[in-house]
Amino acid sequence: MRVFVILFCYLIRLIPVRLAGAIGAGLGRLLYMVDARHRNIALKNLKRIYPEADPAWRIRIAHESFAELGRTSFELPHVFLRSPEFLRSRLKFKGLEESIEAIEAGKGVIFTSCHFSNWELAAMAFSLVGYPSDMIHRPLRNPGMENLLKSWRERFGHRLHARDENIRWIPKALRQGKSLSLLVDQHLSNGVPIPFLGFDARTTIMPAAYARRLDIPIFAGIFHRKGRSFDFTLELFEIEFPAKSDDSDQDMVRFSQVINDSYAEAIHNRPECWLWLHRRWLFLDEQEQS
Repeated sequence: MRVFVILFCYLIRLIPVRLAGAIGAGLGRLLYMVDARHRNIALKNLKRIYPEADPAWRIRIAHESFAELGRTSFELPHVFLRSPEFLRSRLKFKGLEESIEAIEAGKGVIFTSCHFSNWELAAMAFSLVGYPSDMIHRPLRNPGMENLLKSWRERFGHRLHARDENIRWIPKALRQGKSLSLLVDQHLSNGVPIPFLGFDARTTIMPAAYARRLDIPIFAGIFHRKGRSFDFTLELFEIEFPAKSDDSDQDMVRFSQVINDSYAEAIHNRPECWLWLHRRWLFLDEQEQS
């Protein structure tokens, strides 16, 4: 399996990245046609968030969301194997100076992001300009594949930590002035129900908890794709939280709500770039079935 994946990735690496993305988008559209389970999840999610929208519009967005997933997947060999110079040439930044200032202040910084556009390149983007961070991820079950993928993801200095690893390293790293990167738009079985796009979804309160406890900033990262090209802008902005109260639990919920809300505008502006086939609102689905 590992050898096949390596050969496949090097083969795709030989194809121009725009063509590779187009092939992937086509396969993503085909997947939409044959994968009824995930197609239905995407359509159900879209109906929940956009109940007043034309059903034909929701079908089109779901279709294009699958295409975006395919496009991103076939761009990964270029993300993992092309030179840093090539990748930097396809990246622009908005809010980079403020983010760097926060890191260089030495008090620790948390960066949050979501599955929007090519999130693998988004995770690498900051390390491409010399500021790698620590990141929590879900390891693959196949050890050989996990080691391969981890080596590609870490090649510019990013440090990956398995999500089942003891998290005592996190406050230590932040107190040492390091940065932590987290994806915050996935269903977390033990997460707290907090609205995402207006509806309760089990959400990690980890970034809010550390920001409150250690009094450090959180920057939201939104990875904008230019059309359907392999050209991106990473928008970074500091999240403004309400004042602390004496109720730490309530503060973490309020802070997490602000983090969730920071992605709503980007998703509403280009809904086809978000991963609708993920069961983000599984919490509500289970309640409806009970």
